[in-house]
Amino acid sequence: MMDSLFNFASLTVEPFTFVVNPQKRIYWGYLLSGMLFAVLVLWLSKQNLRSAFVKALGPKVWLHPSSMQDFHWLIFNHVLRVLIIVPVIGGSLSFAIHLNRFAIKTWGEGNFWQVAEWQMLAMFTCALFVLEDFTRFLVHYFYHKSPLLWRFHAVHHAATVLTPITLYRIHWLEMIINSLRSLIVVGTLSAVFIYCFENRISIYDVLGLNIFNFLANTIGANLRHTSLWVGFGYFERWFVSPAQHQIHHSSAEKHIDKNFGAILSIWDRLFNSWVPSREQKVVQYGLAGQDVNVPENFLASFWGESSIPIVKRK
Repeated sequence: MMDSLFNFASLTVEPFTFVVNPQKRIYWGYLLSGMLFAVLVLWLSKQNLRSAFVKALGPKVWLHPSSMQDFHWLIFNHVLRVLIIVPVIGGSLSFAIHLNRFAIKTWGEGNFWQVAEWQMLAMFTCALFVLEDFTRFLVHYFYHKSPLLWRFHAVHHAATVLTPITLYRIHWLEMIINSLRSLIVVGTLSAVFIYCFENRISIYDVLGLNIFNFLANTIGANLRHTSLWVGFGYFERWFVSPAQHQIHHSSAEKHIDKNFGAILSIWDRLFNSWVPSREQKVVQYGLAGQDVNVPENFLASFWGESSIPIVKRK
């Protein structure tokens, strides 16, 4: 009994160690590099650094009731993931092995090609990054377009202040869907490469992350869930800037259903949901019609944000 209580207590505390885990986006190295990148951009744009950082990350922001909800979801989802989701869903490697066995039984032995190791490394790394990024965009798109899915995704958008912890503020059903998406994408792509090539598959990683995800985290992915206005100028046509994601969180009607992308913004341009940050301004974060003076309640949103007025999706 005592061991079970101790293990459960350890699970609830573990999310606070994410800051020292390089495979988590809120790893201290990514936080530091993001802040340095923000300092550079804000300094070049002649903004007041002190006021910008106090407004974005001061005590009032971290102690805001909305930020407290972020921590509630972070802890709850971590415990749920470790105790239920991971044991039930399993891993992408096991999924890939089963798919490969099915392919061999159905179409016979594969291993059609053998290429240089560096070519395999480059192909699989790039393919995995692009497919992961596109499917993240697509699932995110349907979260907004489906009234049923929006009810749960609205938990994330109900945040009225943004901190890097807001990344983990997602409804438990959304977390399950995201886990299934990752399992299917990584497992299926791995199975295709295993079946078609004689080479051993692997990715070019840094600190355990795909090199492209590592670069995104280093450059400033954590700035997306802050109010530090950092745009990429012309490069926003290709890469999602922190400012563009803040537009996505805006409660203004003109910003609804814009900038769904995770890293690449080309999908938004293809789906006509792309908005550059230039000449845009975010006045308030949250849901359209949301009364920001009403305290949020974790238990009330456990089955989705059904009590907050939600505008008709476009």
